Formats: sequence, structure tokens, C-alpha cells
Amino acid sequence: MHACKITSPINNMNNYYITFNYLEELGNSVKSNHDINELVNYIRLHYRFNKISYIVEYDNIEYEVIKTVSTTVTTSESTTVTSITTYKLLLNKLNTKLKSLPPNTDCEITVFFKKEIDDPAIMMLK
Repeated sequence: MHACKITSPINNMNNYYITFNYLEELGNSVKSNHDINELVNYIRLHYRFNKISYIVEYDNIEYEVIKTVSTTVTTSESTTVTSITTYKLLLNKLNTKLKSLPPNTDCEITVFFKKEIDDPAIMMLK
């Protein structure tokens, strides 16, 4: 498992989401199944309130596929399709929990991936 800790100033009045890209080599197949459960194990919210540490974990992952870019390479022996998919983790349950916390609560979000993911980023809905 690959854990990605995203520590950022988190304001409980904002709504957050996480984006990441996943590179997949599909072989002779031309279609990715976009099963988020193959990529993300669970999301953890760790916060401290009144000097007590709390952890809430979410494994019901809500997401959107933002875009998929595929590249096909054909040789005399085979055809290989490489796909880069951009995912958006919606964090609806996490955002609801953040709203119930007092302002300026010290929080961090950790996403536990099942596969190696490059540069996930936390974003704020505007």
C-alpha cells in the first residue's frame, strides 16, 4: 500500500477534493475500467480537538473521472495502449465531518492508495 499524507492548512468552512493522475498500461486492451477501489484503499482524517487526537476513516470512495488520455504504440509483435486518467476524489463525507469541527482545528488528510500514485493534490472548491 502507498500512503500519501496531505498536510495543508485546512479550514473547516471550505469544501475539499483531491486530484491525482494514474498511469496504466493496458496491453492489447483499449479500455480502462476506472474502478476506484483498485486504486484507493481508504481516506483518513486525523484531527486534534482539546488536545485529544481523533481519527476518522472513510472507505466508501466517491469520485469523478476528469479526463483520460490514451496513447497507442503498435509494433510488429503487439499493440500497447497507455492511459493516463485524472481522478477527482470528492471527499463529501470528510467535508461534512470538517464542518462539524470548531474553527482552526488542527487537521490532516491521508489517502491510502493500493497502487503507486504521483503527486496527489488537495484542492479547494471555489
